[in-house]
Parts: sequence; structure tokens; C-alpha cells
Amino acid sequence: MPRPPKSTRRDSRADVLAAARTEFAARGFSGAGVDRIALKARVNKAMIYYHFSSKIGLYREVLRDGFRRLTDNARAAVATAPSAIGKFDAYIESLLRTARADPHIVPIMLREVAGGGRNFDAETLRLMTGLFLVVKEILDEGQSAGEFLEADPMLTHFMVMGSTMLYVANEPIRAHVRRSGVLGRTAKIPAGNASMAQHLGTVLRRTLGVAEVPEHA
Repeated sequence: MPRPPKSTRRDSRADVLAAARTEFAARGFSGAGVDRIALKARVNKAMIYYHFSSKIGLYREVLRDGFRRLTDNARAAVATAPSAIGKFDAYIESLLRTARADPHIVPIMLREVAGGGRNFDAETLRLMTGLFLVVKEILDEGQSAGEFLEADPMLTHFMVMGSTMLYVANEPIRAHVRRSGVLGRTAKIPAGNASMAQHLGTVLRRTLGVAEVPEHA
């Protein structure tokens, strides 16, 4: 029996989201243009309003999609780790990997932090807490098993999230410093994910009273 022909119908909603990620990452919510998003997505503006109702509706869906992706990838990464501290290693590596794979996430998040999160609604805030809950669950597991000292889950979340996101964001600056040689030819300026993941893993071990070295060292 012959196979049915593949559908050539475009997913206009996905096309709009892809274009919107690029536009919002480059210009922020206020500077982004619906006309430019429509042009990049190869749809008319009416299609954007059909799918998302408004510019803010589209923007919030971009935010929510980023938070879902970060949280889903983190949960998948920690699920198979053999210990609580191993879960932190997997968590950190997942954040760095997702932020690099989806380069719109970090600039959009940093703009929202700078603006006080004024574009968040209740559902976006709920999804944003997903990563905090991952951290809290790891801490709870490690403390219950006697593997960790007591640590504040919110502050631990901010330490890891802030460090990883800023590290990814400042890669172009680190590359510029590396090329310029302003710190000297022998200066060690990190590149890639591995050095940051190992450093954060070491900091967490010391904070949580874990004696073992990072598993990926």
C-alpha cells in the first residue's frame, strides 16, 4: 500500500514563535516590532493576533516556552543521576547546555530581570518557579540522606541560575578579552561549558559540605 504524501502545510504558530524569539532577544518587548516578526515568520499580522491575541500575549508565550524548556531539560537531566550532588552536576550542565542551544533565552531573561519582571503574569511566574523547585527537591533529597548540610533553597537557586545565565551572556566579552590580550597571554579565560560546570560543582560541594570531587572533573 503506498504511503500517504507528507503534508506541506506550514505550522504558522511555530514560525511566529521562532521569529518572535529572535526579535524579542534583540530588541526587548518595547523595541520589538510585530511587523518585523510577521515578515520574518512569513505570515500576515492577523495570523499573529489569531494565535496570540496581542503582542504581550506573544511575548509571554516566548517567556513561558523558555521556562518550560529549561525546566523540562533540567528534570530529564537529573532523573538518572546516582546521587543528590550528581543531580546538581547534571542540573548545572543542563542549564548551560539549554542556554547555549536556545540563545534567545538568556538575553530575554536578563532584560526582564533589569526591568523588574513587569511583563510577567501569574502563569509566567508559575512556570518560572519550575527551576527553583528542581533545586529545592535536590536539596531536600540530599539533606534527608545526610549528604548535604542545610542550605537556603532560594539563595542556592539564585547562585546557580545567576551564575550560569551570566556566564553564557558574557561569552562574547570573554572572547573579546581573550583576543585583545589585555590580561596577558597566559591569562586563563574560560570558554565553553565544562570549566564553569566544574567550578560551580566545586563551589556547591564546599557550600553543602560534600567532600568528593566533581564527577566530571
